[in-house]
Amino acid sequence: MLPSLDPATSQYAALKCIELGAKVVSLSDSKGALIAEGDNVFTPEDINTIAGLKVERKALTAFDHQSKFRYIEGARPWVHVGNVDVALPSATQNEVSKEEAEVLVKNGVLAVAEGSNMGCTQEAIDVFEGERREKGAKAVWYAPGKASNCGGVAVSGLEMAQNSQRLPWTEKEVDDKLKDIMKNAFYNGLETAKSYVKSQEGELPSLVAGSNIAGFVKVARAMHDQGDWWSKA
Repeated sequence: MLPSLDPATSQYAALKCIELGAKVVSLSDSKGALIAEGDNVFTPEDINTIAGLKVERKALTAFDHQSKFRYIEGARPWVHVGNVDVALPSATQNEVSKEEAEVLVKNGVLAVAEGSNMGCTQEAIDVFEGERREKGAKAVWYAPGKASNCGGVAVSGLEMAQNSQRLPWTEKEVDDKLKDIMKNAFYNGLETAKSYVKSQEGELPSLVAGSNIAGFVKVARAMHDQGDWWSKA
């Protein structure tokens, strides 16, 4: 698993992946990438140390990794990590190009989920979606940021709800609510894709189309419920 790093989104994504059993093999920022060497992986302690450096506005070069990782100046991690299962572009827009997407696919990536807004270029998305259509259940599954990156806004909503009710929630309570929100976002996009988008037998549903359509349907239904709706006589 490899997230890009700069914002808090990716730091917490890396920690959550470790919690769920993944091995984080790369972290990067705008100045370069750290790649795990041999059997080494990033630990929660490594990630928390790096997060502390980021608070001080320091680059990854300030991290004392004791030769467990290889630092590549000016590089993004996608073409340097070898075989990976999951890629999480989480820093900024357009950080995965068409060429980098092709390398990720060649190296066997199974899932690409954006933790940033428009983390992949349109050309990269076309590569992932093309693989999904051609290779069936063995293809890479791409999740667009409007769905996979909704957790931050969702937690802001939880914070507003908590404040309005004058109720203190534990970290576990917030995390459990967030898990439900993310699970519902995934299944909403998945089931909407199944309902509206034709696919070949064995083909993974398009989370891109499903998430786009689900967003439109939600707005349309809200307009209808509020009376903001017109129809031809």
